[in-house]
Amino acid sequence: MKERLNLTLDKDVVHKAKVLGINISEFTENILAAYIAASSPEGGNPTNQGYQELFNSLLPLLKKFDIQVKIAEGTDKVTYEDEDGTEHAYNVDVEIILRADGSFYISEYDTYFKDIKKIAPRHFLRPVRILKNLTDALSRNEEIRKEKMNEIMMAQNIVEAMYKTLVKKPSK
Repeated sequence: MKERLNLTLDKDVVHKAKVLGINISEFTENILAAYIAASSPEGGNPTNQGYQELFNSLLPLLKKFDIQVKIAEGTDKVTYEDEDGTEHAYNVDVEIILRADGSFYISEYDTYFKDIKKIAPRHFLRPVRILKNLTDALSRNEEIRKEKMNEIMMAQNIVEAMYKTLVKKPSK
């Protein structure tokens, strides 16, 4: 059963959401439900389950705008043996990215995977941070689209100027 709710949002945010074709009610409901699931786990391996719900709610936006979002970070301890048999260890900071196809990516290892259980629950960012990363990615995407449009318009102006210069009007 749905309940009516009045929500006050910044006018610019509402305008941008409409321009981007985002259904504010649906988006808010999906994100809130996923945020709750990720924030208050219950039973089994609920942290991964809750986060998976959050990620599932983000995927339509990631696909629509062809963006990705940082969802986890941590430090891996890497060990190796040198030729003398001495063991050495060092730490590698890693970031885990949720991609638009639902897979996860670790750039430090150039590794892709689908199973969320491969991510240690302690490495997940807090849901509010993930949502901030999402809004940042959406903003960058909008800036990139504007930049590309400016480049296209500049190229069009150059082509028009070249056309006017190279194609002489016939004399009478």
